[in-house]
Amino acid sequence: MNEIDSYYLRTEVRTNLRPELTTSIYTENCIIGGGLAGVSTMLSLLERNQPSTLIESETLGFGASGRNGGFLSSGFSLGIRDISRKVGLETAKELFQLSRDGVELVLNRGRSLGIDDKNTPPGIVRNSWFPKSDDLKREVDYMNNTFQTSLRYWSREIVKESYLTDRYNDAIFDPEGYQIHSLNYLNKCAEESERRGGQIFENTPAYKIKRTSDGYKVFTSRGSIIAKNLILCLSASKNWLNYKVAQGVLPIETYILLTEPLGNKLQDAIRAPYAVSDTRRVENYYRPLPDTRLLWGGGIGIKQNPNNLKQKMLNDLLSIYPQLNGIKADIAWSGSMGYASHRMPQIGKLNENLWYNQGFGGHGLNTTALGGELIARSIFEADDTYKLFSPFNLAFTARPLGLLGVQMIYWLWKLRDKFAS
Repeated sequence: MNEIDSYYLRTEVRTNLRPELTTSIYTENCIIGGGLAGVSTMLSLLERNQPSTLIESETLGFGASGRNGGFLSSGFSLGIRDISRKVGLETAKELFQLSRDGVELVLNRGRSLGIDDKNTPPGIVRNSWFPKSDDLKREVDYMNNTFQTSLRYWSREIVKESYLTDRYNDAIFDPEGYQIHSLNYLNKCAEESERRGGQIFENTPAYKIKRTSDGYKVFTSRGSIIAKNLILCLSASKNWLNYKVAQGVLPIETYILLTEPLGNKLQDAIRAPYAVSDTRRVENYYRPLPDTRLLWGGGIGIKQNPNNLKQKMLNDLLSIYPQLNGIKADIAWSGSMGYASHRMPQIGKLNENLWYNQGFGGHGLNTTALGGELIARSIFEADDTYKLFSPFNLAFTARPLGLLGVQMIYWLWKLRDKFAS
């Protein structure tokens, strides 16, 4: 196993490493995948007193769950207007409310597990890269009136008070957006799962699943699991345990930089504590940390570790805040996100005993928890709310050839953003 150096790994709070599975066991529910989707699903099951076992091929949070931007907000990767065009306004309202429920679930779990971070006040700012202020005003009115959000419009003057750059115009402020240390949150959920009787095995890759008369058998390198219900939470994993599930998502890389502590120099550029994104298709996303470092993300690609990543990300930062010239980059890393072609989460089942929870498209802190909750509710409470996601099914992505298409679309988006500026 090769750990990827990151801010999250350096600041991880973890009580123990879990053993590898080396025997054959039986459990009611087996979850494959130890990211946020898998651990959240397990906790939702255990909260209903359902015996559950999770296996992870590396360590918990090894993938995108431990390498992301740390933004927690409602919504999905696919915009709400596009969702409405696909399923109709009333269903879109139900889906959006579910995304808000996911946020509340994460916040409530975080508080109950003692990780409510008072050093990072709520709020996400979406700065406009483009000068048409009427667009954002209409967006705020539409969302507040139609989906009962609490968005606020920020004029260019307000933006300039907090973000000292000529790149931005006006903005939308979401007071119900949050910052979270995703890896520590995941670890706390895992510990709570174990406290409730769940079993977790790390460094335990599954290489085969086989349907039985009343469930599934999972084969690992040194053991096996027989379970009534099998939930695949693999997303961007390269695991092909089920062809249809694996072909439902493409593993897309995003890139993040951590600067050195900036001290008072941070105030030369950024004077607000909120998480930030912008309105481009190929956006930046970043947030100042309590120790005055900047966590700076942006770009997508198909290479995990492109050449000169640290310098490229630093140049990107300086193109928006040139007054920070001279600061040093500490580390940079990539994280693989699972993207479906329709850019919506894939939450559902292939048969009575085989479920999937994946494809969060860079918007997973709320939707991973939501997916796990919906699956647990369906299995043990006969609740079919998960079917609201059925229009966004396991669409074929032509993986791995589809990755080349993603790279071309990314380049086209960059050109579109450039000429629209």
